[in-house]
Amino acid sequence: MTRNIKLILGILITSMLFTNCSSDKKKNRNIPVNSISEIKSILSPTTENFEIKVNEETILKGKKGTSIYIPANAFQFEDGTEPKESITIELKECFSLTDMIFENLQTISGERILETNGMIYVNAEVEGKKLTVKKDKAFVVGFPKNGLDKKMDLFYEFKLNDSIKTWVPDYKFFETKSPQETVVELDTLNLIEDDIGYQIEYPIEMTEDLYDYGYWISLRTATFDEIKLLGRDETIVEYIENKKNVDSIGAMLFYKNNWRADFDFNIDKKGKMFNFKPNKDIGIKYNKEALKIAKKLFKSAPAFDSKSHKEGIKDDWEYTLGITSSRSINWNRFKQKFRNQYSNYKKTAIQKIDPNALEYYMFSATEMGWINCDKFWDIEDSEKTDFIVKTNNPSKTKIQIIFKDIKSIMTGTYDNGVLVFKNIPKGKEIKVIGISYSNGKPTLAVGESMTDSKEFELKEFKEFTLDQLETELNKLN
Repeated sequence: MTRNIKLILGILITSMLFTNCSSDKKKNRNIPVNSISEIKSILSPTTENFEIKVNEETILKGKKGTSIYIPANAFQFEDGTEPKESITIELKECFSLTDMIFENLQTISGERILETNGMIYVNAEVEGKKLTVKKDKAFVVGFPKNGLDKKMDLFYEFKLNDSIKTWVPDYKFFETKSPQETVVELDTLNLIEDDIGYQIEYPIEMTEDLYDYGYWISLRTATFDEIKLLGRDETIVEYIENKKNVDSIGAMLFYKNNWRADFDFNIDKKGKMFNFKPNKDIGIKYNKEALKIAKKLFKSAPAFDSKSHKEGIKDDWEYTLGITSSRSINWNRFKQKFRNQYSNYKKTAIQKIDPNALEYYMFSATEMGWINCDKFWDIEDSEKTDFIVKTNNPSKTKIQIIFKDIKSIMTGTYDNGVLVFKNIPKGKEIKVIGISYSNGKPTLAVGESMTDSKEFELKEFKEFTLDQLETELNKLN
């Protein structure tokens, strides 16, 4: 018994010494640290805990400015039962570059880069048992704008596997719960039941106004993939499949009636289509209205540019072109309708938190975990590249890049002794940040580069106290 008591006392004393040591280092950043993991434990954002009552609405205020409105009876256990005891709300706020680095966060959604205004972690539990938000309920998060004046969106963290995480817009998070056997790029996913073979459970009623209708090319002469249209940098295929160029009513008729229309025709010296004849090679009986709509579309299209192709346009050739229907979700209208179902919570939150809601980005949230106030970086047309960073001991160095143009941070992946930042836009100014541990002190290196650089070497690591390290990192915000 005496030995057991001594053992327990020894463990308690060791634990107290370690806790006091970490606490001292958080207060006095000039005390030496012993590893990168210890740097992380000291510089990572602290967690706040709040106790709330189940049946009362609550407003929580984070130390860094986050406001959260929680309506009464908002939570349930995963089995659907409701809690009766007091609920513990856990909140962690990440707004600075230091916060994001030491929480291993980055601003990526699928393959698209995000501009962030901050991230928070929210968890609800009773005696260690996690809670979820009830269906048709929401809590409201107010992210402080801190002078930012851009339109932002709400994103949830989604784990693709044990090591890879991404951010998914709130209105598209339902896609992550679909029974897909393979992971699809979440930023481009555009699910239609007919294409994937099962019924999707949408979070809102899918009415006609949520869809855009257009055409797919069903049949074409091969050279139409190369011949450009006169005065335009696009082919006839690209022109017709762009929904902006077609009559949506006609396209909707094609979709509703499962129509298809294929023509053989000639092209005159001015590059215009004429002498239309329904194609008979594939044995389809065409609807007369479908042929009329397709013929009108083809005749109204810009002329072909005969000089854009080595073979030019041959007026004695018979060309072929056909269309069928396409349908896709209009995500802007979908987002608006999705968020409208929680608008009452947002209105209440504005009144309860601060009538001057202009100081916050206010979002109704239905998922716990990491929540991000972000927007997509509008660079989809930019040419992409892989940016490579070389440094000594890359496996023991934490390396990330931030962009000069926006508040965004990325983490590289190790590949054959170097760090690779994949699929980033060319021609952008970045800062490369490396944090390592050497001789009992944290070391930092910051380099500048353009993303066009084929290979960048990060060197000249310098020793810093934790205070200096945090100051230097936050200078880069």
